[in-house]
Amino acid sequence: GAPQHYPKTVGNSEFLGKTPGQSVQRWVPSRSTRRDVNSSNEKERHDAIFRKVRGILNKLTPEKFDKLCLELLNVGVDSKLVLKGIILLIVDKALEEPKYSSLYAQLCLRLAEDAPNFDGPSPEIQTSQKQSTTFRRLLISKLQDEFENRTRNVEIYDKHDNPLTSEEEEQRAIAKIKMLGNIKFIGELGKLDLIHESILHKCIKTLLEKKKRVQLKDMGEDLECLCQIMRTVGPRLDHEKAKSLMDQYFGRMRSLMNNKELPARIRFLLQDTVELRENAWVPRKAFLDNGPKTITQIRQDAVKDLGVFIPAPMSQGLRMDFFLESPFMPNRLKLDRETLGGLADMFGQMPGSGIGTGPGVIQDRYSPTMGRHRTNPLFNGHSMVPPPQNQYELSNKSFTKTNQISLRPAQSFLLNKNQVPKLQPQIPNMMPPSAQPPRTQTPPLGQPPQLGLKTNPPPIQEKPPKTSKKPPPAREELIKMTEAIVTEYLNSKNLSEAVCALRDMKAPKHFLPELLCKVLLCSLDRPDPDKEHASTLIHSLRAEGVVSSENFMQAFLSVLDQCPKIEQDIPLVKSYLAQFAARAIIAELVSVAELAHPLENGTHFPLFLLCLQQTAKLKDKEWLTDLFTQSKVNMQKMLPEIDQNKDRMLEILEGKGLSFLFPLLKLEKELLKQITADPSPQSIYKWIKDNISPKLHTDKGFVNILMTSFLQYICQELGVSDGDEQSPPSKEQLEQEKLLLLSFKPVMQKFLHDHTELQVSALYALQVHCNTQGFPKGMLLRYFVHFYDMEIIEEEAFLAWKEDITQEFPGKGKALFQVNQWLTWLETAEEEESEDDGD
Repeated sequence: GAPQHYPKTVGNSEFLGKTPGQSVQRWVPSRSTRRDVNSSNEKERHDAIFRKVRGILNKLTPEKFDKLCLELLNVGVDSKLVLKGIILLIVDKALEEPKYSSLYAQLCLRLAEDAPNFDGPSPEIQTSQKQSTTFRRLLISKLQDEFENRTRNVEIYDKHDNPLTSEEEEQRAIAKIKMLGNIKFIGELGKLDLIHESILHKCIKTLLEKKKRVQLKDMGEDLECLCQIMRTVGPRLDHEKAKSLMDQYFGRMRSLMNNKELPARIRFLLQDTVELRENAWVPRKAFLDNGPKTITQIRQDAVKDLGVFIPAPMSQGLRMDFFLESPFMPNRLKLDRETLGGLADMFGQMPGSGIGTGPGVIQDRYSPTMGRHRTNPLFNGHSMVPPPQNQYELSNKSFTKTNQISLRPAQSFLLNKNQVPKLQPQIPNMMPPSAQPPRTQTPPLGQPPQLGLKTNPPPIQEKPPKTSKKPPPAREELIKMTEAIVTEYLNSKNLSEAVCALRDMKAPKHFLPELLCKVLLCSLDRPDPDKEHASTLIHSLRAEGVVSSENFMQAFLSVLDQCPKIEQDIPLVKSYLAQFAARAIIAELVSVAELAHPLENGTHFPLFLLCLQQTAKLKDKEWLTDLFTQSKVNMQKMLPEIDQNKDRMLEILEGKGLSFLFPLLKLEKELLKQITADPSPQSIYKWIKDNISPKLHTDKGFVNILMTSFLQYICQELGVSDGDEQSPPSKEQLEQEKLLLLSFKPVMQKFLHDHTELQVSALYALQVHCNTQGFPKGMLLRYFVHFYDMEIIEEEAFLAWKEDITQEFPGKGKALFQVNQWLTWLETAEEEESEDDGD
């Protein structure tokens, strides 16, 4: 086919992972080649399309967005090659102009939805159109390539031994702008869901990782990119589900922020980003980046920030040139175009002066409004000359005499209240047209004109007499009062006096968490008895109804957020907070579940485990085990994501001395080892008695583990491995299986006798075991018969297992298929037996 032809851009050779090399075509003089007419025509057609696309991208503004989008879709996107070229141009433009990233991202969203899709229908289930288009796939591929090679072009210049020339400095600056522009563009696409959240997290993790053989001081570019992506898409990623991940990212950023190996500029960048999150992602004005703006928005900003009003261009064809160069205009009212400079260019051809008056406007000899003020000292609303009926009547008569020129501002100069409500106190004389009196109306002699007032103003109502009620104390005052009361209490230990004083403060509800926060903070650097007294004060305030458990949790989490700063002075702050939490659990101020919820997924790890440690220390292990079991907290979810598995959980709990909370985990790990070491029933029973609490002997989980361990041991002895294709067992193997079951019979009977529900659990353990083995033919039926004949499981348990419809254990359907006939026989035999007993 025709050779692929992409538009010429700076990054052309890097498109979709391709690097310059031998495969890149060199330019060859046309006379030395045989021209392929079709190829040449195709190349010219593509050149024309890419020129048109460049022109469209150069003209792209918020006002023309929809129109230019349609033009772009109609340039002739008829192949994947053209689509690749368009993506290359858009990405290149977005990288060079990071300020307009949001606009280019919107353009990509439109193209992802409306551009032709050249991928065939996928055999997989389509989730959404956005996720399956050729455009989206090629765009992500291009951005991935740019991301992976982000520092390459910058590092080329950093490796030079000699100082960089001015040209090299400029090239390095351009490369850096592109690097940061790519990151910002990725963030903007993430905001629009064109890039999945998981990809954004992967980018952040990549930027935070310290590479092997790379010194920390050389991570500057990556950390700058990290700050850029956080500023762009951080608020979108910082939601409840991803909070733990974001906390881990910012924890790492805080540690890097204080590392002196990094350049100061990077450390301050990290600090700004950390503070941005602490400020609920509300940027300081210096960092406010609103992206591209419409002309209307620029005019509104001019009014808001400078007090300068820029009117919209006239639609009647009146040009600025007429007012600048008219022979009828007096010299003092003429404007010098050069003086206006960029304002005239930015805001288009404007009637009259183009600039209004307002705060911050400097009056000089070029200002047309200066003449107004000189000739009419009572301007600004005190007295105004009514204008002629037609403000812009263009006859010689209107401009013959200077004194006939209206000194009243044109209607378009007058500000609209709805546009800038904040400026009204500063410019009360500027009224919207709707508030002005009719132009033909002349106020009576001797009366000032009534600007915008109704003829019959409403009567002034007398204000009700002020009550002598005191205003509530300010927040600073409340904080001082709280600190004074708490300090006095910790010195005097007079509980009732402190409770009364805090109640009498009558603090508003929104201040209560801060009040408790102060109680905690005031006691952190004091001895342990004082911390205990602070806990007593909090519990008493709860008992008196002054504060709630919710207030305590808010205060607790607020202090936790301040931990990085507090730890510099009080390194054991988390241990102290764990003591407060433990006392709150014991006093039933908060439940274990309420404490666990905000600490899930390793948030502030290992604080939750420290709280449990302190609770066990203050109370006892058995009490805590019961309480924890009732709370139904999933301990695996309380660990960092990387540690959320049973083996790692048991290891961590043993390290913290909390493995007593999960005795069955230890049993599951150790019992099979114990049986293998000594399979005699006496030894097994003694080990269980010594290591497992009698309370657990009637636990379904315990029975499940016991049965599973016995069955696994029997399989080991018979030489059977999980899931393998097995030949039917030999006669010797069947005999050995029966003998081993008989040897374990006393232990099974000890724990299962007269407990039908535990026997059902034992049958489910057998079902899961057979399912793991792939249900070898006859295995389940053999075990059912052995259990029945050896009187390990009773008839009621078999029938209860058959009727039970729980989906908790896999393989029930296959199991019933194998033993259904035997169960029917058992049911019939039991009915016959009961009939015989009746006779």
